[in-house]
Amino acid sequence: MRASAFMWLALSIMVGVAMFLVKYKVQALEDEVVQTREDVVRDRNAIRVLEAEWTYLNDPERLRRLSAQHLSFGPPVPQNVTDIAGLPMRATPGAAPEAGSAPATTAAPPPAPAKAKPSGPTVTAEAAPADGTLTAFQRPAGFPVIIARLQRLLLPEAVGATTPSTRSP
Repeated sequence: MRASAFMWLALSIMVGVAMFLVKYKVQALEDEVVQTREDVVRDRNAIRVLEAEWTYLNDPERLRRLSAQHLSFGPPVPQNVTDIAGLPMRATPGAAPEAGSAPATTAAPPPAPAKAKPSGPTVTAEAAPADGTLTAFQRPAGFPVIIARLQRLLLPEAVGATTPSTRSP
């Protein structure tokens, strides 16, 4: 046999093998395209279902009913509204009330109905005195105030303060 015939035979075998490999590669890619299209259709259906659920869950009447059932909110009443000046200062632990300050009195909000006790850690507030008056809170003064002001001047980013150099235009 001649060398050219052997070369043509080898070339035709290689082309046949290459065509075989390309054919199966194309079939695998077509299967992948079909699978991707099915995934897209399935995801679109899931999105429609989720949008319908979202619409139901955000229905204002349903939210109003659940709010009344679980949160026991009521309409605002004048006794629950006050201005900033009427709010007492935060108490510091172990501090005695100032001599010249008058006790602040505000109407207490109506008691909430009993709810299930949460399983996590709870924080309790001190109860008001039995006579209905609230104790006066002492304003922070002296060394802590000086430290806080120095910190605000020297480290404005640390305390969240804005200075003319840090404000955005």
